[in-house]
Amino acid sequence: MRLAIAGLGRAGWSIHAAALRGRKDFAITDVVDLEQNRLAEARGEFSCRTHRSWKQFLGQHGAEMVVVATRSHDHARMSIDALKAGLHVLVEKPMATRWRDVDRVITAARENRRLLTVHQNMRLYPDFVHIQQVVRSGVLGRIFMIKRGEYGFSRRNDWQVFRKYGGGMLNNWAVHLVDQVLQVMDSPAKDVFGHIQHVLNPGDADDHDAITIRGESGQVAVVEVTSVCSQPLPSWVLMGTKGTLVGDEKRFRLRYYRKALPRVAPVDSTAVAGRRYGFGEQIPWEEETVDAAVPVKKDFYDHLYDSMRKGKPLFVSPESVRQTMWVLHQARRGTLFRE
Repeated sequence: MRLAIAGLGRAGWSIHAAALRGRKDFAITDVVDLEQNRLAEARGEFSCRTHRSWKQFLGQHGAEMVVVATRSHDHARMSIDALKAGLHVLVEKPMATRWRDVDRVITAARENRRLLTVHQNMRLYPDFVHIQQVVRSGVLGRIFMIKRGEYGFSRRNDWQVFRKYGGGMLNNWAVHLVDQVLQVMDSPAKDVFGHIQHVLNPGDADDHDAITIRGESGQVAVVEVTSVCSQPLPSWVLMGTKGTLVGDEKRFRLRYYRKALPRVAPVDSTAVAGRRYGFGEQIPWEEETVDAAVPVKKDFYDHLYDSMRKGKPLFVSPESVRQTMWVLHQARRGTLFRE
């Protein structure tokens, strides 16, 4: 499969080119970047065509699909350009930085009969695959609360700290975590509240985001991402009617009960017997600690090849990402960070 990469920065080079290196089912035929040294590096390793101009590439390439891995604010425009030029598109997250552009990209793919997918690759992370298995097993009962977080303390001063380029934690990290949470929730998102803040980092983009999502079933999820937290906090918390899971990307702790608890009738009285809290129930808890890792047989490009060459459904459909983008859009509303 003949593939081009537009943008040879961290994502284009260190994620996509690295993932394609050595594969026999993909060939990098073209690369696009503004930096001559990056073009020379790609040409030396992959013997590919190099382009400093996006428009020139669209008229002179030898690719079937292009990976759009440029700055976030360019994703939608360049995806539409490529789709109209007859190319299939794999676009880095976020697929767009403005809600009104999301459907424009999806429509361009449909009208030009091209494949469009989004690099929401954290759907393949081992801890997330394990979370899905835990939910499906029913060991925690009905999940009524999901908490997903990414915490750390680090400062940066590159283009990601500027809103004008689509930088910030919402587009860089929350887009992944919201996407994961929506795959776990038992119904589509109905209500969203977000608080998007710029706290400490240089520039003007957000570095702390808190988003609350309520599904149509009433299930609630909270997503928090920050680069200004100096203490480790759990990456995952799942609360269910039979137990709770807490953990990070490496290890989960579960506490749950197996047998149904006996029915308890409420006592409608103003006087509590013995002035005590509760009624002394002893719940037969079971506890276990498990590695938050399961074998993942296929990577993102394995799935992409299956869709392109074998006609299998997309692993990440643009329609599934549309809801992720809607949640981010709603989270921005009512804050200082308006589109």
